[in-house]
Amino acid sequence: MTGARGDRTRARLLEAARAAFVDVGWSRARVEDVCRTAGVGHGTFYGYYANKADVLEALVRRHAADLSTLLEGEWTSGDLRADVRRVIDGFVSQSVRDADVRAVWLAAATSEPALAALVEEVRGQFIERIRANLAAAQDAGSARADLDIELAAHALAAMVEQTVALTQRPDPQSGVESASAPGGDQTRLVDGLTDLWVHAVYRS
Repeated sequence: MTGARGDRTRARLLEAARAAFVDVGWSRARVEDVCRTAGVGHGTFYGYYANKADVLEALVRRHAADLSTLLEGEWTSGDLRADVRRVIDGFVSQSVRDADVRAVWLAAATSEPALAALVEEVRGQFIERIRANLAAAQDAGSARADLDIELAAHALAAMVEQTVALTQRPDPQSGVESASAPGGDQTRLVDGLTDLWVHAVYRS
């Protein structure tokens, strides 16, 4: 179904799927759980999504689109540290907001090839935006001339992604993870990653 009503139903199904996947876990969740949470029949669900993997992919693609919007701008405000910090802070904030989606996504990726491929697609987009901006900084003379841009792009993406993942803490009530630095200070996490990035890449 198209139009405003269809958009509202699709959004309700997405949020219901998100809640159901968190509530019972990916492996145990069924289309019936999503329908019950959304308050719709099976026929309505299948009018929008083929199965539970399809609705999860839609959730993940919404998450990925937000990340793409964050990364697509040029990092050229004139303040290198501020540009890097903006991107890292956005990544961490989105990881906090969508920690449940990412956790379910990674769990499902072990058995769903399309979702596994999407992990690499999203990571590749992050790496490519870093690579492009490092190349621009090197051309402008602000990044180290001897920097291996390809290696640096992969390493910096992994540093941010893995550090955020390793510093996530499960909520004692829901079990859903949220990102924080040791001690629960997001500012400390963002500033620390920014310092490592800036000192590794840019001329002092």
